[in-house]
Amino acid sequence: MPGSLQVAKVVGSMTEAKKDLEKLKKATDGLEAFMFKSLLQSMGGKKGLFPTKMPGSDIYRDMFESNMSNILAERGSLGIGNTIYSKVAPLVLVQADLRHKKLLQAQQRIKQSSPEKKI
Repeated sequence: MPGSLQVAKVVGSMTEAKKDLEKLKKATDGLEAFMFKSLLQSMGGKKGLFPTKMPGSDIYRDMFESNMSNILAERGSLGIGNTIYSKVAPLVLVQADLRHKKLLQAQQRIKQSSPEKKI
């Protein structure tokens, strides 16, 4: 029974690490999308990519820039998000491993300090 409990803890740590990596990927993609959006806005200049002044043109321009930047970021066109992810992902895994080790150490201390009942 203790072995299966240990396996469950390891699986739990791996699941937590996977969630952390997914959050990291989302954040790095978001950073790259932000950079693309800034680039698209600066490319448009004062007139923007939609130079006409139709009602709602600012909304259309913003939607276009947001969607284009998200698409380009998902493709990894600049590679900035992927580079940051590849540099930070090992640190996330190390943190997950440290959390797992600290959990195991705490459980061992609890086992050692709790008095056993003798029958």
